[in-house]
Amino acid sequence: MSFEGWRIRPVATWRGGPPRLPHDQLPIGRTLPYRRAAGAGPSGPTELYTHVIECGWRAEFLVRSKIPAGPPTEPARLGDLLLSMATVRALTEAFPDERPVYRGDRGALMSRCELDLDIGETADGSTVSTDGGAVQRLEVRPVRPPRWVGWPEAPDRMTTVMPIWLDDTGNGVDVHAAMPSRYYLQIEQDLGIRLPADAGPVAPRYRSTVGSAEPGHTVFVATTSSPDGKDFGIDGFAAVARELAALSPRASRFTLLSNELDNGTRVGDGGLIEIVNGMDAAECVDLFASAELVVGNDTGLTHLAALSLRPDGTGPEVISLYNIFSPLAWTTASPRHHAVATRLSQQFALSDVNIYLNQSGEFVDPAAWADAGSMRTVPAEVVARFAAECAGWR
Repeated sequence: MSFEGWRIRPVATWRGGPPRLPHDQLPIGRTLPYRRAAGAGPSGPTELYTHVIECGWRAEFLVRSKIPAGPPTEPARLGDLLLSMATVRALTEAFPDERPVYRGDRGALMSRCELDLDIGETADGSTVSTDGGAVQRLEVRPVRPPRWVGWPEAPDRMTTVMPIWLDDTGNGVDVHAAMPSRYYLQIEQDLGIRLPADAGPVAPRYRSTVGSAEPGHTVFVATTSSPDGKDFGIDGFAAVARELAALSPRASRFTLLSNELDNGTRVGDGGLIEIVNGMDAAECVDLFASAELVVGNDTGLTHLAALSLRPDGTGPEVISLYNIFSPLAWTTASPRHHAVATRLSQQFALSDVNIYLNQSGEFVDPAAWADAGSMRTVPAEVVARFAAECAGWR
């Protein structure tokens, strides 16, 4: 990620991938107790590691922390699930002799996951587990560190916030701020063994059969779980399409994912953008793989675009538009997952805080910051210019 210090801008653009920063520009975080970038790891296997080898494991993906907390069967949102699947990456790398089973309502998508998973029965929610009747349960919620249920060494995990992990390389500090990296490195320390990811750990990716991108194809993700808070709007994306077409002759075809308009509808000047509606997440993997560029709201399908993988290992360049969440935290950690951020979302990144302040339901009210958190303050031409640069179109 390119970085120019902690300076709040009217609109910030950040390139993807884990940042390496000088000491005087670090966000607040915790220093890893070992020099990971130098090849070091934790001091040795923990008792928990030995226990999980003997009993197996079960990861349960739950909703954001609430009072009262949702039941284990309440499904995690798509974006939360995609990022927190980094815990499964860590567990499958720590215990490679076991082939775990996914059970839940995202079986079609998980059948495309690059991890070696069996797909079990359909059920509410999402779990991944190894065989065995006495497996060690792991509760995974957004923001909170993974909680090993019943394990005495971590009884109060749910009361803490998962930190940014800092790793001094001797030539700057690797800042592991993305949620997948935080999950992965927490599991590494819980188990006490060095896991294999060398760069910033990335959430698992999802395979497409689409062999190559259609030249000039851009997909816009206009869906969102928070239409009143995180929506750039169809008109906003249409304006970006116009700007892209003006910037580069390469930008020749536009598709927009929307839950508002009928499938096949065309919007924008002269029907510039074709609307696609009703695609499930697994089908979207192929749509994203067909694109050179994806621009979308800060939402689950945009994360999925950054995790969509063509057979040759490539995928689209993806621009997420952030206004009320940190672009350092709520990202896949993929080098091709970039950010456009409002003033308020930059402040969330600087403070490393979440809009949900605690488990009592208190939250930061974006209205107090007036337009600093509004997507209306993000000019379409800024988004288009940055997107064209990331795609190599100018």
